[in-house]
Amino acid sequence: MSFLSVQFMILITVLIILLKFIHDKYAERILLLAASYLFYACFDLRMLAVLIGLSVFTWFGGKMMILSKTAGNVKASKAICLACIAIQTAVLLFFKFSGLLPMPVGLSFYMLQAISFLADNYSEKLQKYPSFIDSLIYIGFFPQIVSGPIVKAKDFIPQLDNRKELTKERLSYGVQLFALGAFMKLVMADRLAVSVDSVYSAPCAYSGLSLFITSVGYSLQLLFDFAGYSNMAISAAWLLGYDLGKNFNLPYLASDPSDFWKRWHISLSSWLRDYVYIPLGGSRKGKFRTYLNIFLTMLISGLWHGSTINFIIWGSLHGLWQVIHRAVRDIGMSSASNKKAEGHNTLPLRFRHFASIIVNFIIVDFLWIPFRTETLSDTWMIVSRIIMLKPGISYYYVYTFIFAAILIIVQLFAVYRNNGDNPLKPLPLNTLHGKVIFCCFIISIAMFAYFGNGAFIYAQF
Repeated sequence: MSFLSVQFMILITVLIILLKFIHDKYAERILLLAASYLFYACFDLRMLAVLIGLSVFTWFGGKMMILSKTAGNVKASKAICLACIAIQTAVLLFFKFSGLLPMPVGLSFYMLQAISFLADNYSEKLQKYPSFIDSLIYIGFFPQIVSGPIVKAKDFIPQLDNRKELTKERLSYGVQLFALGAFMKLVMADRLAVSVDSVYSAPCAYSGLSLFITSVGYSLQLLFDFAGYSNMAISAAWLLGYDLGKNFNLPYLASDPSDFWKRWHISLSSWLRDYVYIPLGGSRKGKFRTYLNIFLTMLISGLWHGSTINFIIWGSLHGLWQVIHRAVRDIGMSSASNKKAEGHNTLPLRFRHFASIIVNFIIVDFLWIPFRTETLSDTWMIVSRIIMLKPGISYYYVYTFIFAAILIIVQLFAVYRNNGDNPLKPLPLNTLHGKVIFCCFIISIAMFAYFGNGAFIYAQF
């Protein structure tokens, strides 16, 4: 059941109406859980058992953990927590790497939430141990179960007792955010996919410049596809009374690798920081351990995304890039010149910042190539043809330039008007001009949408 399907529109509409008239908290929970499992069953009824089994295991494992801790046996409590997380991880690795069974839809996402459930309860970040039904809803909440955002237990479970009522303001914001997500997916991402799929199907035939332009197209496609999905997921949860947070914030405006991961897939970056990087020691055990922890965290990110050597290379290169940047920053090679520039001339600083954004994007763009290709040999062939500017078929997809221009305009507006943050604000639908602009936006989706590819890229992970 896709977000863009008639079935989903019926499901979310019926759910919103029912929640409007149900004022019993337990009945709300039953309804949410039933809707979540119905949504998931539409993808794969057989794999619903995996979701339910994991949720039940997580709750009972966490209960044993808390009981041991309450009884004063901290070591046993920690051992139970680590054992449960190890079993959860083993299940994910089995489906991802064994190839014996098909990968359940969304397993990579709801498994991380199951781990968060145990970790947050062990760290006592929740006021009380959640009820059985609350844990089932948290792990299986349907708006974000397929492709995120990944929500921590401490951030979501308390909301079940404080669900926000649907107001005109919430409805207006939610509908507009969903429409923006649909535009990013149907009009931008899916149209770019036409070019990317065509070129990547036979990259050896295309010129180096064409391959580079296509790589930029894929960078844009991936952003619009995943950010579009996130907007629709966040919107669906928002309309139901829950806040999933922000998942993207103009990542191609980042000026360094650390800034990029604060803007790209924010929920995953935050999860990796809290449950991998910090437990490994973070930056508390010296520079070498800090660099090693950064590298290992990004390597784990690569393994989480996929089981092929390409994803290992992708994660390793991102880790290496972050380590190099962190080391250069720690050495402070240009600290004195920066201070001098700040005191006498701001233009060089602005120029350097702009240049760092360009360099950062180019590096990200090249690192998306192994993310997209199926083999390491294809990755090397594409990279080498780009670097050597090899001759071949010239193919420059017009939508790549159009959507790149749109993104650049938004980013420039963000820099000069909103301190580099997403400047897009909801329209005032209580006014005539707001209604007219929104209607034109909906019409533009209907006119320019590409309906040949409905799959979300991150759903495969």
